[in-house]
Amino acid sequence: MSDIDYLTLFTRFCGFKLVVMANRLGCDNHLARCAHDRLVAKLCQLIELMREALAAERETALDEASTRYQTACEDLFWIEAEFANRWLSDRPHPLLDDLIIDLGTREIFDARSRCWRPLGDTDPSLREVTDGELCSLRSIIDQIANETGVSFAANRLVYGDFDGVSP
Repeated sequence: MSDIDYLTLFTRFCGFKLVVMANRLGCDNHLARCAHDRLVAKLCQLIELMREALAAERETALDEASTRYQTACEDLFWIEAEFANRWLSDRPHPLLDDLIIDLGTREIFDARSRCWRPLGDTDPSLREVTDGELCSLRSIIDQIANETGVSFAANRLVYGDFDGVSP
């Protein structure tokens, strides 16, 4: 059995979803509303994963010889693997922009043209969006990471010397 407490994670993700939705009411710009909406969507994915885990854990209370028990154990294995490898990865989950680089081919995905191109000198970089621009969402993101281990990032692509946001 897993040492992950799915019930606690479920309640925390549900609570954070409510906090983010309430915080969104005070947003005064499109960027912050977009980041809030994307965080709510990702929290909904996590909540659904925890629901599946809780349902599988209930099935493990059955007789160990039953096929439902064996299926539930296999489901829990895959749910734990998804949670660990997808959500608890070293790289935070992007809420706004992401910089995708293929180090094997030395190519970068250009978000403006929606195609891969070779790495060069004028490649975009990521700029962290301030808490003020996010209408206090950053503190919620930090709290989610501290309490659940799932981290999120709110960055925008910056092209060259242009210090604005990407289109």
